[in-house]
Amino acid sequence: MNKYLILYFLFCVFFNAAACSSIETKKENDPKPPQTVDENEPKPLELKKKKSIADDIIVRDIYSNEEYPLSRIATHGIVFIELSASWCKACPEMKATTTKLLGYFEGKVSFVRLYQPDDIQEDKEYRDVVPEMVIVSSPAELALEKTEAMPRVIVLSGSASEISLDSTGVYPILYYYGLLSDL
Repeated sequence: MNKYLILYFLFCVFFNAAACSSIETKKENDPKPPQTVDENEPKPLELKKKKSIADDIIVRDIYSNEEYPLSRIATHGIVFIELSASWCKACPEMKATTTKLLGYFEGKVSFVRLYQPDDIQEDKEYRDVVPEMVIVSSPAELALEKTEAMPRVIVLSGSASEISLDSTGVYPILYYYGLLSDL
């Protein structure tokens, strides 16, 4: 048994010696010339922040009439947009669902309720809970200001740069809860 231990020890010493001899040592007397910056040399590209969809959605506050991009109030990376209308029979149920979801995801998801420009309704029951805005303009692929089927829910994720959900109708709260939890 000692014979194998001695062979193992010699093997380790030989292997370490071979590995150490392949390592280059830096010479003290061979300093590298200092690097200079050439003003004509191209500089590395700076990464620009990807524009979010929320930057392209322009809203008007129904209380102050101030217009600004949705990204101003979408402080979290996930934005839950509920489109509502006065003529919509299912919208009150969706408003209640959105309020419950806000309780679960407050501080993690930005919630907003949007109305058509010609259908502004001030909902005093939910006024202080979910921000209510009027749609001024939106990207062509969303066409929020032309939505005819209500309620419509759009969820933006990835710092509000991609659409995770665009659905019409009222779904059980667990559907939205599961979706928001996965994001």
